[in-house]
Amino acid sequence: MINPEIRKIQVTGKSTFIVSLPKRWAVNAGITSGSLIHMNPMEDGSLLLTSNGGFTDQGPKTLNIDAKSGEPLVRDIIATYVAGYRVIELKAKNITPGQRNDITAIVRKLIGIEIIEETHSRVKIQDISNSGDMPIDLSFRRMHIKVQWILDNTFKAMNTKDISLASEVVRQDDEIDRLHLLISKQFMDILLHSRITEKSELGLAGAFYYRMASDQLERVSDHAGKIAGIILESREKIIQLMLDELVKIGSISYKLVNDSVSSFTKCNVDLANRVIEEHKKIGEELHQIRNQATALNPEAVMSIGLMTDSVKRIADYAANIAELAIDFSKSI
Repeated sequence: MINPEIRKIQVTGKSTFIVSLPKRWAVNAGITSGSLIHMNPMEDGSLLLTSNGGFTDQGPKTLNIDAKSGEPLVRDIIATYVAGYRVIELKAKNITPGQRNDITAIVRKLIGIEIIEETHSRVKIQDISNSGDMPIDLSFRRMHIKVQWILDNTFKAMNTKDISLASEVVRQDDEIDRLHLLISKQFMDILLHSRITEKSELGLAGAFYYRMASDQLERVSDHAGKIAGIILESREKIIQLMLDELVKIGSISYKLVNDSVSSFTKCNVDLANRVIEEHKKIGEELHQIRNQATALNPEAVMSIGLMTDSVKRIADYAANIAELAIDFSKSI
């Protein structure tokens, strides 16, 4: 460990504190007269100084994809993106059409990523976004707005058996995945490089809780998508009365999600506790619906069972966000 340099503070006027910078550090960082220094107060009381706001480019990452395609290839690209590499080079002796399709498909799912170069043996991907443009808390709010739309239209589609609306819900679930991966990437930027932007008041602990809460919202979206998928496949086989009962309870789960996010973003412990208490009642009501469904044909029973499970899971994830809200409130 390098021994710290000790500098004496000088005070000019009534309130201006001045300290000189270590010359070797300033020269290595390319600091000259007129350069801007970014100062980030850290949660442990230290002060982080950077010459460029902490947004140092992560060097290119090369992935050899000769033996990879499908999910393994997609997972490697996602992991590299989340790790914060701004340039990813995919190399092989001869990139196959299937590999190119996989690469194109995942690039469309990653926010800010573009293919900038392609040859028979190499595909170069670059992150052209600016991490400071949208802080992690704003990304989370954007994600919540999308989840609200998905939940609202999921229960509308359930109530009306609207195929087109259910199809759109399934399609929009991909947008939630994109935002979730962006938040994961933003958290890694903060964790590894202390990239707290001026637009955000969150520290590392706050970013951690927002990353955890985004996991729960992503799962809420997944279960809304499952319900929409069942409507597409089995809408004519489920009697409307059963759907109406599910919609009533689903609307309660939807409200719990909104209340839990509100409790989280506002650190409202009282609201978080109310969400957790209301969540406990959902299971009993859904159990009654399952019992009523046993008189239906086997396929309808299965569809009702899957939908009731997803409605329950949505409420569960709302309760999880409420618990995170309580934990978060104690960390600030």
